[in-house]
Amino acid sequence: MPEHMDLVEDVIGCIRPDDEELLGWYRNYAERQKKRLAFDVDYVRRFADPTAKLLEFGSTPPILTVALTRLGMSVTGLDLKPERFRSAMNAQELRIERVDFETERLPLEDGRYDVVIFNEVFEHLRINPIFTLREARRVLRPGGTLMLSTPNLTSWKGWYFFAVKGRLAPDIYGQYDKLGKIGHMGHVRVYSVGEVATFLERIGFRVTVVIHRGEFQSAIRWRKRLGDTALRALPRLRTSFSLIADRVP
Repeated sequence: MPEHMDLVEDVIGCIRPDDEELLGWYRNYAERQKKRLAFDVDYVRRFADPTAKLLEFGSTPPILTVALTRLGMSVTGLDLKPERFRSAMNAQELRIERVDFETERLPLEDGRYDVVIFNEVFEHLRINPIFTLREARRVLRPGGTLMLSTPNLTSWKGWYFFAVKGRLAPDIYGQYDKLGKIGHMGHVRVYSVGEVATFLERIGFRVTVVIHRGEFQSAIRWRKRLGDTALRALPRLRTSFSLIADRVP
């Protein structure tokens, strides 16, 4: 169990979207992602200095932003539509800039941040990931840390989708439809560890740590136990992964 699970659950209960039509989406997202977010907090505490300046891409819902702020860390967020959580941002005194980081140069100076958090964003990029990650590198100081997490293409679930359903990702129409319904893009595609690591190296990062994440999902108890045992033996089949990378000077 993640060390900061209680903190994340408390944060989830303290924030909500301003638009009531987004409440169902938010509650579903928070329930599905709360353990992942708690591990995100753990990893930031493990790989970032407590006094580091953090820049978080994709900051709504601002669950991770609030959790890290409560731990005394300095966090600036970036989001396409942060106004979806304006009341929570004001109540928690969050700094979240409104910017389309797929198309716009970040309104930030070079080398300002010690850590860039790019969790569960890479798979949503639909225009030019090279531009977006080069901007992330630009505002990160030389030797600074990039923390990136994304779903795993070659997970057990990925193989299941391909073998049984004949596709590698969820319904593509539904993913694009999220732009209008909830304010941001769904998954464009899913990547393997090797694909993302090679991409980051071409941008100017050096991957130093790979963490395979995620549990086996099944409502049937014996399948759940068997699946989790298999994943402990074969962690590369877990449903997502985190990469820790240094900015090469």
